[in-house]
Amino acid sequence: MTIRLISAAVCIWLCGASIPAAYAASQNDCAIWLCLPAGFPNGCSGAHSAFKTRLKHGRPPLPNLLSCTSGPNGERVSGRYETGREEYEPCTENYVLKRKSWTYQSEAICVVRDCFSQSYDAAKDYCEGYEAVIRPKPNYIKLWVGGDYLGQFFYQ
Repeated sequence: MTIRLISAAVCIWLCGASIPAAYAASQNDCAIWLCLPAGFPNGCSGAHSAFKTRLKHGRPPLPNLLSCTSGPNGERVSGRYETGREEYEPCTENYVLKRKSWTYQSEAICVVRDCFSQSYDAAKDYCEGYEAVIRPKPNYIKLWVGGDYLGQFFYQ
C-alpha cells in the first residue's frame, strides 16, 4: 500500500513537472504596464519602486505582459517593448542634430539640414544653428499591447 502511494505521488509529480508553470509577476511588476505611460502618478508608488528595482538588478524594465493579462474571454494578450536612450530633445523642423563625438552627452548643436555633411566644428562656425537641448530623462521605452503602439515614454 505504501509503495502504491509513493508511486502515485511520484507519477503525479512527474506529470506535473512536465507542464511548464506559468510565470506570474507581482502585482507591482504588472502595474508598471499601467503606470509607466502616465509617468507613475499618485497610487503608482509600488509600480515605480518595482520598475526601479528591475532596472537596478539588470532585469528587463517590464515583465512579460502575458504573465499579467488575459483578455475578456480568458485569452492571452501580448505586448512588447523596446528600450533606448536619446540624450537630446529633437531639433526643430528642417534642423538636424550634429554631435561633436558619440560619447555620453558630448557637445551637440542643431544645424540646418543642408549643413549636416559639414564637420561639427565647421557646422558650428559656418552654419545656421542653435545649441541642442539635453533631455532631463534620456532613457525611453516604446510600448505595444495587442499590436497597438501606445507611445514612447521617457524615464531617468
